[in-house]
Amino acid sequence: MKPQQELEFLKGFIKLTEDQATKRNNLEAFCGGKSKTLLVDADSMLFNVVHSHSKDFKDTGKIDIFKQYEDFNKQIEAVCKSVELDGFEVAEVVYFFTTCRNNFRKELLPSYKANRPKNQMGLLVSLLKGYVIEQLELFDLPVFYSDTLEADDLISQYDAPVNDRIIVAIDKDLKQIEGAHFDYYKKKATDSEGLPVMGWVELNSGENVYIQKKDFKGWSYTTKKEGFIMLMAQLLIGDNADNIKGVDGIGVKKAAKLLEGKNNFGALRAVFEAYNDKDRLKLNINLMKL
Repeated sequence: MKPQQELEFLKGFIKLTEDQATKRNNLEAFCGGKSKTLLVDADSMLFNVVHSHSKDFKDTGKIDIFKQYEDFNKQIEAVCKSVELDGFEVAEVVYFFTTCRNNFRKELLPSYKANRPKNQMGLLVSLLKGYVIEQLELFDLPVFYSDTLEADDLISQYDAPVNDRIIVAIDKDLKQIEGAHFDYYKKKATDSEGLPVMGWVELNSGENVYIQKKDFKGWSYTTKKEGFIMLMAQLLIGDNADNIKGVDGIGVKKAAKLLEGKNNFGALRAVFEAYNDKDRLKLNINLMKL
């Protein structure tokens, strides 16, 4: 899905249209206690670090891996500060990375993610990822990666009570998982002059950045039913980013109409009827379900 489609999709199924205070109250009601474990999908953070250093690399042809590692840690610290300013204590940060060389999805669908360009940026991210994982393990910090599973698969399998964890990610696929979610891209911050700063590349610029207290941006909560409907909608729409084809002629609006007001069984039946191909539906479930 394109970014604008994803936004419309999430508004419809993950209830991001509620006002920020209501979302915060919902989070507190669902999550209960204050002390939380952060389950961090760290891949996007690595990409942002590499991107922020890309000009230096083009100018010098050299990589300052130590500075990049330092900037990665700054992002983690900023996330923790954001969560704490919104009223939670961070009990632990658990790191998840996609390193799978034998991704099981590529065995199911050889064209999986084949549409993604192979470029120098990907190589630089891989180099940084290897170093970061090495350092995290050196300091005996909880870090997870797999030869066959992606980071979001590992997060979905992590054994932690729903009320004790916060999923820190920008990946829409993780919205299948029940619980509290924090999207650090949507967190507003301000620079030293009080001007808004969006995104995280800017946080590596060396300027002072101040995260606003209790602005509630980036928070959402996925119920079990919403997580299931999320999967059903993805099956109908498909996923262009991963090169997974959905149902011809069905986009965000039509998917929403087909699933509107249905319980889990009704939603599944609507998806089955739209596919009219049991084998391809089964394949896509195996590709998309976390």
